Amino acid sequence: MFEIHCNARNETGLKAANGHEKLDKMINQQNIIAGVSHEVRTQMNSIVAFSYLINNERFSESERREFTEQIISSCEQLIGLFENYFDTAALESGSATENLRETDVTSLFESLTSDFRVFMRKKGHDNVVLIQEDNLPKKLILKIDTARMTRIVNNLFRNALDNTLSGFIKVGCTWYDDTITFYVKDSGQGYPRSSNLLLSDNPEILHSESQDTYSAMNLILARNLILAMGGRIRVENNDAGGTSVFVSLPARESSALKILTGTSSENKIAI
Repeated sequence: MFEIHCNARNETGLKAANGHEKLDKMINQQNIIAGVSHEVRTQMNSIVAFSYLINNERFSESERREFTEQIISSCEQLIGLFENYFDTAALESGSATENLRETDVTSLFESLTSDFRVFMRKKGHDNVVLIQEDNLPKKLILKIDTARMTRIVNNLFRNALDNTLSGFIKVGCTWYDDTITFYVKDSGQGYPRSSNLLLSDNPEILHSESQDTYSAMNLILARNLILAMGGRIRVENNDAGGTSVFVSLPARESSALKILTGTSSENKIAI
Protein backbone atom coordinates (compact mmCIF):
# COMPACT_ATOMS: atom_id res chain seq x y z
CA MET A 1 0.00 0.00 0.00
CA PHE A 2 1.24 3.45 -0.88
CA GLU A 3 -0.01 6.78 0.45
CA ILE A 4 0.74 10.41 -0.17
CA HIS A 5 -0.20 12.94 2.47
CA CYS A 6 -0.41 16.65 1.91
CA ASN A 7 -1.35 19.45 4.31
CA ALA A 8 -5.08 19.98 3.94
CA ARG A 9 -6.21 23.37 2.67
CA ASN A 10 -2.64 24.39 1.88
CA GLU A 11 -3.18 26.94 -0.88
CA THR A 12 0.45 27.00 -1.88
CA GLY A 13 0.16 23.32 -2.86
CA LEU A 14 2.95 22.40 -5.23
CA LYS A 15 5.05 25.44 -4.38
CA ALA A 16 5.84 24.07 -0.92
CA ALA A 17 9.16 22.38 -0.13
CA ASN A 18 10.56 20.71 -3.26
CA GLY A 19 7.19 20.45 -5.01
CA HIS A 20 7.79 23.46 -7.26
CA GLU A 21 11.21 22.21 -8.32
CA LYS A 22 9.96 18.69 -9.06
CA LEU A 23 7.03 19.89 -11.13
CA ASP A 24 9.24 22.37 -12.97
CA LYS A 25 11.59 19.51 -13.88
CA MET A 26 8.67 17.43 -15.08
CA ILE A 27 7.27 20.14 -17.35
CA ASN A 28 10.65 20.96 -18.87
CA GLN A 29 12.05 17.44 -18.98
CA GLN A 30 13.21 16.69 -22.51
CA ASN A 31 11.63 13.22 -22.64
CA ILE A 32 8.23 14.63 -21.60
CA ILE A 33 8.31 17.17 -24.43
CA ALA A 34 9.50 14.47 -26.82
CA GLY A 35 6.65 12.20 -25.75
CA VAL A 36 4.04 14.92 -26.26
CA SER A 37 5.57 15.83 -29.62
CA HIS A 38 5.49 12.20 -30.76
CA GLU A 39 1.85 11.80 -29.68
CA VAL A 40 0.85 14.99 -31.51
CA ARG A 41 2.53 13.84 -34.73
CA THR A 42 0.89 10.43 -34.46
CA GLN A 43 -2.61 11.84 -34.05
CA MET A 44 -2.12 14.49 -36.75
CA ASN A 45 -0.90 11.85 -39.20
CA SER A 46 -4.00 9.79 -38.37
CA ILE A 47 -6.29 12.76 -39.04
CA VAL A 48 -4.62 13.52 -42.38
CA ALA A 49 -4.63 9.89 -43.51
CA PHE A 50 -8.28 9.19 -42.68
CA SER A 51 -9.37 12.54 -44.13
CA TYR A 52 -7.78 11.49 -47.41
CA LEU A 53 -9.41 8.05 -47.32
CA ILE A 54 -12.88 9.50 -46.76
CA ASN A 55 -12.74 11.06 -50.22
CA ASN A 56 -11.78 7.77 -51.87
CA GLU A 57 -14.90 6.46 -53.60
CA ARG A 58 -13.82 2.84 -53.54
CA PHE A 59 -14.59 2.64 -49.83
CA SER A 60 -18.13 1.84 -48.67
CA GLU A 61 -20.35 4.18 -46.65
CA SER A 62 -19.81 2.15 -43.47
CA GLU A 63 -16.04 2.28 -43.95
CA ARG A 64 -16.19 6.04 -44.41
CA ARG A 65 -18.17 6.36 -41.18
CA GLU A 66 -15.44 4.38 -39.46
CA PHE A 67 -12.83 6.77 -40.87
CA THR A 68 -14.84 9.69 -39.50
CA GLU A 69 -14.94 8.09 -36.05
CA GLN A 70 -11.17 7.62 -36.19
CA ILE A 71 -10.71 11.30 -37.02
CA ILE A 72 -12.95 12.35 -34.14
CA SER A 73 -11.09 10.02 -31.78
CA SER A 74 -7.71 11.49 -32.82
CA CYS A 75 -9.06 15.02 -32.32
CA GLU A 76 -10.27 14.09 -28.83
CA GLN A 77 -6.86 12.63 -28.01
CA LEU A 78 -5.14 15.83 -29.14
CA ILE A 79 -7.48 18.05 -27.15
CA GLY A 80 -7.05 15.92 -24.03
CA LEU A 81 -3.29 15.87 -24.42
CA PHE A 82 -3.03 19.64 -24.73
CA GLU A 83 -5.44 20.21 -21.84
CA ASN A 84 -3.42 17.92 -19.57
CA TYR A 85 -0.10 19.47 -20.54
CA PHE A 86 -1.19 23.11 -20.26
CA ASP A 87 -3.16 22.54 -17.06
CA THR A 88 -0.08 20.99 -15.48
CA ALA A 89 2.01 23.95 -16.68
CA ALA A 90 -0.56 26.34 -15.16
CA LEU A 91 -0.27 24.55 -11.81
CA GLU A 92 3.51 24.82 -11.92
CA SER A 93 3.43 28.53 -12.74
CA GLY A 94 0.97 29.26 -9.95
CA SER A 95 -1.48 30.91 -12.36
CA ALA A 96 -4.17 28.28 -11.69
CA THR A 97 -6.23 28.99 -8.58
CA GLU A 98 -8.97 27.09 -6.80
CA ASN A 99 -12.55 27.95 -7.72
CA LEU A 100 -14.60 26.84 -4.72
CA ARG A 101 -18.36 26.79 -5.06
CA GLU A 102 -21.33 25.03 -3.54
CA THR A 103 -22.02 21.81 -5.44
CA ASP A 104 -24.44 18.93 -5.04
CA VAL A 105 -21.87 16.13 -4.96
CA THR A 106 -24.52 13.40 -5.16
CA SER A 107 -25.81 14.84 -8.43
CA LEU A 108 -22.25 15.40 -9.68
CA PHE A 109 -21.31 11.77 -9.01
CA GLU A 110 -24.42 10.51 -10.80
CA SER A 111 -23.61 12.70 -13.79
CA LEU A 112 -20.02 11.45 -13.93
CA THR A 113 -20.96 7.77 -13.92
CA SER A 114 -23.61 8.42 -16.56
CA ASP A 115 -20.98 10.06 -18.78
CA PHE A 116 -18.65 7.10 -18.21
CA ARG A 117 -21.31 4.65 -19.41
CA VAL A 118 -21.91 6.70 -22.56
CA PHE A 119 -18.17 6.84 -23.22
CA MET A 120 -17.81 3.06 -22.80
CA ARG A 121 -20.65 2.37 -25.23
CA LYS A 122 -19.20 4.83 -27.72
CA LYS A 123 -15.78 3.19 -27.56
CA GLY A 124 -17.17 -0.37 -27.71
CA HIS A 125 -15.97 -1.58 -24.30
CA ASP A 126 -18.60 -4.32 -24.18
CA ASN A 127 -16.38 -6.66 -22.14
CA VAL A 128 -16.09 -4.24 -19.23
CA VAL A 129 -18.87 -3.74 -16.65
CA LEU A 130 -19.12 -0.38 -14.90
CA ILE A 131 -20.34 -0.58 -11.30
CA GLN A 132 -21.38 2.53 -9.40
CA GLU A 133 -21.10 2.44 -5.60
CA ASP A 134 -21.88 5.14 -3.05
CA ASN A 135 -23.46 5.76 0.33
CA LEU A 136 -24.22 9.42 -0.25
CA PRO A 137 -27.44 11.11 0.86
CA LYS A 138 -29.96 12.23 -1.74
CA LYS A 139 -28.48 15.70 -1.60
CA LEU A 140 -25.00 16.59 -0.38
CA ILE A 141 -23.95 20.22 -0.80
CA LEU A 142 -20.21 20.76 -0.43
CA LYS A 143 -17.97 23.71 -1.15
CA ILE A 144 -15.46 22.30 -3.64
CA ASP A 145 -13.59 23.03 -6.85
CA THR A 146 -15.99 21.15 -9.13
CA ALA A 147 -13.88 21.42 -12.28
CA ARG A 148 -10.75 20.01 -10.65
CA MET A 149 -12.61 17.24 -8.86
CA THR A 150 -14.35 16.21 -12.09
CA ARG A 151 -11.04 16.20 -13.95
CA ILE A 152 -9.40 13.99 -11.34
CA VAL A 153 -12.12 11.34 -11.33
CA ASN A 154 -12.41 11.41 -15.11
CA ASN A 155 -8.66 10.91 -15.56
CA LEU A 156 -8.58 8.02 -13.08
CA PHE A 157 -11.52 6.37 -14.84
CA ARG A 158 -9.86 6.71 -18.26
CA ASN A 159 -6.71 5.14 -16.85
CA ALA A 160 -8.69 2.19 -15.43
CA LEU A 161 -10.44 1.70 -18.76
CA ASP A 162 -7.14 1.77 -20.66
CA ASN A 163 -5.83 -1.02 -18.42
CA THR A 164 -8.97 -3.20 -18.38
CA LEU A 165 -9.70 -5.22 -21.52
CA SER A 166 -12.38 -7.26 -19.77
CA GLY A 167 -13.84 -7.50 -16.28
CA PHE A 168 -15.08 -4.58 -14.21
CA ILE A 169 -14.50 -1.01 -13.14
CA LYS A 170 -16.03 0.20 -9.87
CA VAL A 171 -16.45 3.92 -9.27
CA GLY A 172 -17.44 4.95 -5.77
CA CYS A 173 -17.79 7.95 -3.48
CA THR A 174 -18.01 8.38 0.31
CA TRP A 175 -18.36 11.38 2.62
CA TYR A 176 -17.14 11.48 6.22
CA ASP A 177 -15.67 14.04 8.61
CA ASP A 178 -15.23 16.92 6.13
CA THR A 179 -13.56 14.61 3.62
CA ILE A 180 -14.93 13.49 0.26
CA THR A 181 -13.34 10.27 -1.05
CA PHE A 182 -13.62 9.01 -4.60
CA TYR A 183 -12.31 5.61 -5.60
CA VAL A 184 -11.81 3.77 -8.86
CA LYS A 185 -11.23 0.01 -8.77
CA ASP A 186 -10.56 -2.20 -11.78
CA SER A 187 -9.66 -5.77 -12.69
CA GLY A 188 -6.98 -4.71 -15.17
CA GLN A 189 -3.23 -5.06 -15.21
CA GLY A 190 -2.07 -1.48 -14.70
CA TYR A 191 -1.08 -1.50 -11.02
CA PRO A 192 2.73 -1.02 -11.31
CA ARG A 193 2.46 1.83 -13.80
CA SER A 194 -0.48 3.52 -12.10
CA SER A 195 1.11 3.44 -8.65
CA ASN A 196 4.41 4.78 -10.00
CA LEU A 197 2.88 7.70 -11.91
CA LEU A 198 0.50 8.62 -9.08
CA LEU A 199 2.86 8.19 -6.14
CA SER A 200 6.41 8.79 -7.31
CA ASP A 201 8.19 11.97 -6.28
CA ASN A 202 9.78 11.94 -9.74
CA PRO A 203 7.01 11.13 -12.23
CA GLU A 204 9.05 12.59 -15.09
CA ILE A 205 11.51 9.66 -14.88
CA LEU A 206 8.86 6.96 -14.85
CA HIS A 207 6.86 8.73 -17.53
CA SER A 208 9.75 8.37 -19.97
CA GLU A 209 9.35 4.60 -19.76
CA SER A 210 5.72 4.75 -20.91
CA GLN A 211 4.76 4.54 -24.57
CA ASP A 212 1.31 6.03 -23.95
CA THR A 213 1.90 9.73 -23.43
CA TYR A 214 -1.79 10.64 -23.28
CA SER A 215 -2.58 8.14 -20.52
CA ALA A 216 0.54 9.03 -18.55
CA MET A 217 -0.26 12.74 -18.69
CA ASN A 218 -3.75 11.93 -17.38
CA LEU A 219 -2.27 10.40 -14.24
CA ILE A 220 0.41 13.04 -13.77
CA LEU A 221 -2.18 15.81 -13.95
CA ALA A 222 -4.52 13.95 -11.57
CA ARG A 223 -1.67 13.62 -9.07
CA ASN A 224 -0.76 17.30 -9.31
CA LEU A 225 -4.36 18.44 -8.93
CA ILE A 226 -4.84 16.24 -5.85
CA LEU A 227 -1.70 17.66 -4.22
CA ALA A 228 -2.70 21.22 -5.11
CA MET A 229 -6.10 20.67 -3.46
CA GLY A 230 -4.51 19.38 -0.25
CA GLY A 231 -5.63 15.82 -0.85
CA ARG A 232 -4.34 12.29 -0.30
CA ILE A 233 -3.82 9.39 -2.70
CA ARG A 234 -3.80 5.69 -1.87
CA VAL A 235 -3.10 3.00 -4.48
CA GLU A 236 -3.53 -0.72 -3.75
CA ASN A 237 -3.71 -4.11 -5.41
CA ASN A 238 -7.23 -5.49 -5.05
CA ASP A 239 -8.67 -9.00 -4.75
CA ALA A 240 -9.33 -9.16 -8.50
CA GLY A 241 -5.63 -8.64 -9.23
CA GLY A 242 -6.28 -5.14 -10.47
CA THR A 243 -5.78 -1.62 -9.13
CA SER A 244 -7.73 0.41 -6.55
CA VAL A 245 -7.11 4.16 -6.37
CA PHE A 246 -8.55 6.21 -3.49
CA VAL A 247 -8.54 10.02 -3.57
CA SER A 248 -9.51 11.91 -0.41
CA LEU A 249 -10.06 15.67 -0.59
CA PRO A 250 -10.96 18.17 2.13
CA ALA A 251 -14.41 19.67 1.60
CA ARG A 252 -16.73 21.83 3.66
CA GLU A 253 -20.44 21.19 3.87
CA SER A 254 -22.74 24.16 3.36
CA SER A 255 -23.87 25.07 6.90
CA ALA A 256 -27.23 26.34 5.65
CA LEU A 257 -28.06 22.96 4.13
CA LYS A 258 -26.74 20.50 6.72
CA ILE A 259 -30.23 19.51 7.68
CA LEU A 260 -30.74 18.16 4.15
CA THR A 261 -27.43 16.39 3.79
CA GLY A 262 -27.19 13.98 6.69
CA THR A 263 -25.17 10.81 6.16
CA SER A 264 -27.10 8.01 4.50
CA SER A 265 -27.05 4.56 6.08
CA GLU A 266 -27.75 2.81 2.80
CA ASN A 267 -25.16 1.68 0.29
CA LYS A 268 -26.28 2.16 -3.30
CA ILE A 269 -24.92 0.03 -6.12
CA ALA A 270 -25.75 0.44 -9.82
CA ILE A 271 -24.51 -1.59 -12.77
